[in-house]
This record gives sequence, structure tokens and C-alpha cells, in this order.
Amino acid sequence: MFDLILRQCSLPDGRAGIDIGIRDGRIVAVEAGLAAAAGEVIDVAGQLVTPPFVDAHFHMDATLSYGLPRVNQSGTLLEGIALWGELKPLLTQEALVERALAYCDWAVAKGLLAIRSHVDVCDPRLLAVEALLHVKEQVRPYIDLQLVAFPQDGVLRAPGALETLTRALDMGVDVVGGIPHFERTMADGAESVRILCELAAERGLPVDMHCDESDDPLSRHIETLAFHARRLGL
Repeated sequence: MFDLILRQCSLPDGRAGIDIGIRDGRIVAVEAGLAAAAGEVIDVAGQLVTPPFVDAHFHMDATLSYGLPRVNQSGTLLEGIALWGELKPLLTQEALVERALAYCDWAVAKGLLAIRSHVDVCDPRLLAVEALLHVKEQVRPYIDLQLVAFPQDGVLRAPGALETLTRALDMGVDVVGGIPHFERTMADGAESVRILCELAAERGLPVDMHCDESDDPLSRHIETLAFHARRLGL
């Protein structure tokens, strides 16, 4: 006896006409013509049944903010970063939570149940960190939301950024982030990678860095990141 049987499913591996039996919230049978009863039976009618989708890179603190405070006229990353700097002083925790929860509803409706989101830690108020930690608890029953402490303005370039990043980790943010190519010099970029990787290693955390989002062929921070990841066993 199953709690739920999904009949006539198509699977990502190409199989069709498959039944899926679920008991106590777990899939326990995947076969064609499953000969069993269930408390509920859903005829999927050939539609795709797949494990949840995963978004490995998102910025939930900026979600649904199109046009705030203005539209990105050039459509470029640099203007987008500048726009985020203009928006940060206007942010409120309530608006951040409202937009993030609205996005989470959209995500679940499309089968997206695991999200890794960067959250900017260069605002000394850490409003976005507090907001997304609240959202993480709110959506915990149905979304695995992992947060990355992201120094959007550069952990060495922005005054106090390393301190606020560390505070964000103390508050419960899961991953150490960075943006080495946005530091003022190539040397500072490489140094930021070393500092952040060592911080992650000390705390037993993963790293997830924006590396070399630039047309500059000399921007090679991914190599530095690989070196320190191997050196520290990350």
C-alpha cells in the first residue's frame, strides 16, 4: 500500500509509461505497471517527472527589483553593479523579504527546490543578510536555500567589508563569497582570494567566488582560486 502513486510518467532518462510509488514521503518504487493500491493516484498522462531543479547561482536580495531605482540603460554588468549601489541605501528589510518570498513561490511553481543565493555584505547594516536568513527559515519546509556572503564592492576595496562578511558568517550564512576581479588591483584580487579561502578553511565552509567576469585577458583569478582551494583542501 502506497500513500501516492504517479502513473504514466515520463522520466528524464527517456523512459515513458512509468509508475512511481511514494510512501512516508519517499519514493520507494519506480516501474512500469506498478501493481499496488494507494491512498491517492494521479495520472500524469505522460508528462515529465523529474528531481527538483537546482539554481546554483542567484542574487535573491536583488530579485524583482527591475526599474529600482532606474532601468539599466546599457544592459551591462558594470551598470547593473552601479544600479545596485544606488538601490542599497533605499532598501528595507520588509521589501527584501516580500520580494524574495514572491520569487520563492515562482521557483516552487516551476519545480525549483534548491537555490544558492549570493547576498551582498557590503552594507554595514546587513539588512539583506537579515532578510534572507529570515526567508531561509520561512521556506525551509520546501526549498533548500543556501546563502553566500558576497562582498559585492570588493572585500578589500570596500571599507569594512571583511568585517561585515565575517559578521554575516557569524549570523549563519553558509558559504564564503568573493569578487577578486573587482578589487582595485590584480594583486589585491589575488590577496582577496587568499584571505577568503583561508577564512573558509578556518570555518569549514565552502567558497563560491565570482571570478574573471571581465574581457581583460590578464584577469586570471580562477587560477589563484584553484591554487588556494587545493592548498587548503577546500
